[in-house]
This record gives sequence, C-alpha cells and structure tokens, in this order.
Amino acid sequence: MDEVSFRTAETAFPGNVPATGVAYKEPEPKAQTAGLAEPTSQQGAAATAQALGPYPWILSPFVDLMFACGGAFWLLYLGLSMTDFGYGFDGNTTAQAFFAVSIIGLHIFGDGHQPATLCRVYGSKVTRDAIGKPVAVVVLIALLCALSTLLVPATTVFFIKFVLAWGFQHQLAQSYGIALVYCYKRKYYLNAVEKKIMKGMVDATMIFLILRMFALKDFGTFKLLNIYDVPFFAIVPEWLCTVSLVVMQASVLLFVGMVVRKYIKEKRLMPVPALLTIMTLTALPLIAGNHFALLYYMFSQWFFHSSQYLVVTSAFYFKEKGLPENMTFHQIGRMLWTPTSFLYFGIVFAVGFLVAFLLPTWMAQFGLAERALCFISIWVFLNVQHFWTDAFIWKLRDPVINKLLIS
Repeated sequence: MDEVSFRTAETAFPGNVPATGVAYKEPEPKAQTAGLAEPTSQQGAAATAQALGPYPWILSPFVDLMFACGGAFWLLYLGLSMTDFGYGFDGNTTAQAFFAVSIIGLHIFGDGHQPATLCRVYGSKVTRDAIGKPVAVVVLIALLCALSTLLVPATTVFFIKFVLAWGFQHQLAQSYGIALVYCYKRKYYLNAVEKKIMKGMVDATMIFLILRMFALKDFGTFKLLNIYDVPFFAIVPEWLCTVSLVVMQASVLLFVGMVVRKYIKEKRLMPVPALLTIMTLTALPLIAGNHFALLYYMFSQWFFHSSQYLVVTSAFYFKEKGLPENMTFHQIGRMLWTPTSFLYFGIVFAVGFLVAFLLPTWMAQFGLAERALCFISIWVFLNVQHFWTDAFIWKLRDPVINKLLIS
C-alpha cells in the first residue's frame, strides 16, 4: 500500500503515530455491497465501507471544515477585520462580543483539549501499561516547572517564553500531521520530496515565529491570558528575523509550485481540507500584521488548534472504543449525538475547566500567590505536560492507529 501503509511515523497525526488500547480488526466482508444501502450486519458494514473507500472526513464535512480545518477561525478573522479588530471587555458592543466569544472558546476548546491528551493515555489499558509511567514522570516534571514559577520568580518569564516558543512548533506540527491525514484519506499521495517541501514550509514558519518573538518588540510583548504582561527579550538581531521571513516566503512559493506541478502532472489538486489545514497558521503571520498576537493567542488557539485536536482525538476515541454495530466510519459523525460522546466531552471539558480555571482561582483565594501568577503557573503546568505527553503518544508506531486515523 506504499503511502497508505504509513510505514514511517512522519505520516501520522502530529508527525507520528500513537499506541492503541484496543486491537481493532475490521471484519472481512462476505460479499461486495452494491450501492450505499444501510448495512444489516457487521459484515455488511465492512462491505459498505470497502465500497465507499476511506472516509474523506474525520467526523463530518461541517465539523471538520469548521473546527479542524480553520473555518471557524477564518470567519472570526473576517468579522474582526470588518470591525477594525475591535476587541476587549471595555470596548463597544462588538468588541465585547468578540471578547466573549474568545473567552467561551478558551473554556470549551482551550481548557478541554489538554485533558484529552491524558484521556488518550490512561483511557486504555494497553496504552496505560505501555507509557503510563513515562507520562507520569512528564506530569511530575511539568508540576515542578509550574511550582518554580511560584517559588522562584526568576523562572517565571523563562517558562512563559519557553512554552510560547514550544507552542509554535506544537501547533504547526499538529496541522502538518492532520493535513497529511486528509491527503491520504483522499488518496492524494505525496512522495518523499513533496513531503519534505511541505514540512519545510511548516518548519520555516515555526522558526520565523520563534525568532520574531525575540527580535521585534511588537511581537514579543503582550498580555498573556489577559492578566499577565509578558516582557520583551531582545536576544535575536532583527536582520536574522528578516532572513527567516524571506526563507519562509520562499518556502511558501516552493510549496505552491509543488501543488501546481502535481496538478499539471497528475491532474490532481491537493484536497481543500488539507490546504486549509496546512496554510492557516502559515498564512496568518503573513497577513495579520500587528494584529497577530490578538488573532493567534485569542482566537486561532481555541478555534483552530484546540478544536482541531478535539475533533481528531474524539474520532479516534469513538473508533477505538468501537462503533455501534452496522455503523461504518462514514457515519461516525452520528457519534456526536450519543451518550458516548456526551460522556467523553463532558469529562474533558469538566476536567479542563476545573484545572485551568477553578484551581488557580482557588490558589489565589487561599493566598498562595497573586492571581496572575497562579494562572500562569497552572498554564505552564498544563502546556508542558500536554506538549511533551502529546509527543509520547503520537510517536509510537502501530499499524492499528494508522488504520483508525485513515479509515
């Protein structure tokens, strides 16, 4: 199967493939199914899935386009641009509305997507037995990092900058992996050189964003979580940032050229969901100007990255736990309205809100530290464990995971 077999970890979600807790095995169909009639047995469901081919979406067209490919974010970007990027609790009605939308996105998607990582690890016995202990060590290290921001003030800004820089890599790598998933779902195969070109564009974007944060004051200082003023560290010369921008722009042109060449040569255009996914974070720094911090930290994190992660992990959870009999992967969107879905999202949203908001609020009320510092310490803890654990679970090679991601 060449590309579809995902022989290397590079071709799976966030650049790698995770361990599974359930040994999924699709039943062999007894006969081919003509048409798209509702299957009447598990064998019938498998036959229908085989006739339909790989499901081209992760959950459903609407959910994917809005919450995995960047649709919701770009709609918000359009609205903000039409109102001169007004945003704030003390602004006019429109600015307050966008502020409210951002806060809602933070608590629903932002807070919720991090517990989904630990749910992925400890939700299945096989995964828990395989990497449960290393992940526990990661959580402990993340906790020590968070405690240092409370006890050693000199480390606070260091860990903020560390997490912000790591966040660029984390989010871009995730988009790269999911774009590949959409390509393989639609049998749009990239050879080794083409994948390097696409990955090179992602890496060039990440490097530019990190360097710019340490080279230009307008992009290195802002109010994090609306409560903590992040200072500027001028440790990178501006010329180096300029060079990285040129390299990034060249990488985008190279990627566009590759897509056009592939269309001319093979008469196949890269799938729209893949293009939207891979280009959202790459296009943002090129068009956002001085509004980048607002758009990236207050909107794209919740309505692109976090929602994207929840779309993929929930679909993976549904498949791993087992879809109801007679349901093919093409019908997986129906799972969003089942008790299984309500339980899954209820747990990750509740745990996320408890840890990310209620816990630092209680810490401040009990006088452990000032409110801003309490929130920053928990923010450091959540992100360090999330980034690191995410690398663990998606790097394990497992053909079952490849099948679950692509089916």
